[in-house]
Amino acid sequence: MKKIVFIFTLIAAFPALAEETGVVKDGIKSVVSGVITAGKDALSGVKDGVDDGRQSGSSIDGAIVVMDKDALAKYVATSVTAIEKVADQEYKITLALRNNTDKIVRLANLNERNSLLLLDKEGFISPPKTALLPGESDITIPEKAAVKVRYIFAGIEDTPATLRLYGMDITVPAVENK
Repeated sequence: MKKIVFIFTLIAAFPALAEETGVVKDGIKSVVSGVITAGKDALSGVKDGVDDGRQSGSSIDGAIVVMDKDALAKYVATSVTAIEKVADQEYKITLALRNNTDKIVRLANLNERNSLLLLDKEGFISPPKTALLPGESDITIPEKAAVKVRYIFAGIEDTPATLRLYGMDITVPAVENK
């Protein structure tokens, strides 16, 4: 804000400078860039704070919150139990998640970019087209239990080979054609 006031004061005080569009343009560019950077940093800080709070604080139901590869490997056994081609370049994946602990485990932020991807045999990725219920980004697995979750992936041009969950690669079985 101080930069904006300074620039406008400078323009008013020195009309000759105002005629030089380079000075005005550079000043405005600097101010807008600063505002955008500050906004992005603020939003990033809020998101990081929410994630840290979710992981460090106790949840209402006492769940262990998983948001990365290490926690996933520690608390949940994962496998792809089925893959089916449902349309041209679209596949339905069935992901099995087994919790062998005595606490509830919650996989969080699955709607975030790179949390869940399907890779073809050439390494090209596709995020899920549909998953869970709209707006739901977590999967809760009760203690000593397992859940199956199904996802549809679109835009897969080659044979699916790997499901990547929080950076952990899970081998995909051969495609079922129906």
